[in-house]
Amino acid sequence: MGVRHIETSLIVWTGEQEKKAAEVKTTNAVPMFSADQFYDAGDKGCGDGPMDDIAGMMHKMSAGQKLEIFATDSAVSADLSAWCRMTGHQLVEQQDNHYLLQHK
Repeated sequence: MGVRHIETSLIVWTGEQEKKAAEVKTTNAVPMFSADQFYDAGDKGCGDGPMDDIAGMMHKMSAGQKLEIFATDSAVSADLSAWCRMTGHQLVEQQDNHYLLQHK
């Protein structure tokens, strides 16, 4: 007998994320990496939509560009890793609550 774990997730980018991103309250986090863009998710967890915001920002970026994300919710780390595997983007580095993604 064996156990098989399958990861599934679907993030559909509709453009509504841009409106939500404008309403996000920031924590005044200071960027740690040299990235093309910075997103402060604060303590937003999965249910609050940070992955929708991140997907929308990455959608606008070009190949090779980098996005730094600041997020204090511990679930974001697992979500970002899984999302990068599914979309082909790369999680380049993580230090504490800072994540550096590179567009595929």
